[in-house]
Amino acid sequence: MVDYARTERGALHEVHHRFFRMGRAEFLTRFHAANEPLWAAYREHRITLAELRLERWARMGALPSVAVAFEDALGRNVTLFPEARAALRHLSRRFRLALVTDGIAHVQRAKLRRTRIGGFFEHVVIAPEVGLRKPDGELLHHTLDLLEAESGDALMVGDSPASDGGCAQAAGVDFCWVNRTQAPPAPGIPVHRTVACLRTV
Repeated sequence: MVDYARTERGALHEVHHRFFRMGRAEFLTRFHAANEPLWAAYREHRITLAELRLERWARMGALPSVAVAFEDALGRNVTLFPEARAALRHLSRRFRLALVTDGIAHVQRAKLRRTRIGGFFEHVVIAPEVGLRKPDGELLHHTLDLLEAESGDALMVGDSPASDGGCAQAAGVDFCWVNRTQAPPAPGIPVHRTVACLRTV
């Protein structure tokens, strides 16, 4: 639903302009070099989300205030994929929907307010608020309990084989991969269906 690449680019542009003197290309390279391994460590339970939020900027020599500014900018710059709203409207008329997200809680809430898509979902489950994280299968079991649904009757739709697909696999739920970039399949992650965008889910 959320075009995270565009959302993140907008937020990083703000932070770079406000806090950093290095060139934009160097800034982006250093940010991604710090950020991506930390998210992998978070998924593997080696660090907490609170540690991730600060450490990615500490590795760039920045103060905690930069982390706050970046998170605020993510909420302001949130961008949906063009087909997202129409797809959610269509799907919500046919199925019971729940949103399961692994992001920073107040950032996710800000995105929901700004995009006004929360009404399409019967439940919004923000992993840190329930003490869980992707790819823990218990996160989907918790969501299914809210929906009073069974694993075999559910479909997890997501764009990350590692977190979304891994979560579905651990919970015994089929996984629909939204593969917008035609990336190769992730080893060991069963994919029930692959689509290029939400319109074809």
